[in-house]
Amino acid sequence: MTDSAAGVEMLDIFDDMGRHLGVKPRDQVHLAGDWHRVFHCQITTVRDGVPSLVLQRRSKHKAAFPGLLDLSAAGHLAAGESPIDGVRELAEELGVVADPNDLVLLGERRLVDDSGEGHLNKELTSVFLLRDDRPLVDYVLQTSEVDAVFDAPISGLLQLFAGRLDRIELSGVQHAGSPDADTLLVTAKLADFVPGSSYWVNLFVMCERFLSGARPLAI
Repeated sequence: MTDSAAGVEMLDIFDDMGRHLGVKPRDQVHLAGDWHRVFHCQITTVRDGVPSLVLQRRSKHKAAFPGLLDLSAAGHLAAGESPIDGVRELAEELGVVADPNDLVLLGERRLVDDSGEGHLNKELTSVFLLRDDRPLVDYVLQTSEVDAVFDAPISGLLQLFAGRLDRIELSGVQHAGSPDADTLLVTAKLADFVPGSSYWVNLFVMCERFLSGARPLAI
């Protein structure tokens, strides 16, 4: 980690070829549209024999995509961190302490969008899968980041994103791990998910293959 002012998050930046250029504060990275590294991890599970994913609902106070459904854990990699170091995001956001050796790398995804943190967001995202069968009530959510977690059957998600359903029901736990924890049932539409239909569908298919033991897996 490069020395910086207290509380300033420093990120590695890269050129279009993925070559390291240096280190900048996070706000400057987004304002300048620099390539930077991001960690994604999708938790998979089987609930009552049904292959499922664990989705998080982002806090309404987030700058990027507040209140939308997202994959299990995601976050920026700090300067000097390798992709697998992002495993800390699982512990921070969900209270899931995972062995890095249990994470399965799907590959790297490049994303360019405007996520709300600056004029241009350019991410080099390392995408991982993790099998974890603990019940949602055992999660401990970082409330500043995550409002709730939900079990989502993969078959229903695929039908939703294919347009064969216009909504699906998801069961979850809001404020899991706190005295305010409560179960809930929500109806989710495509508009309730963080944008990126092709990425979502690829992820659903890879999770289905992963749970069935099929290979190869790639994003």
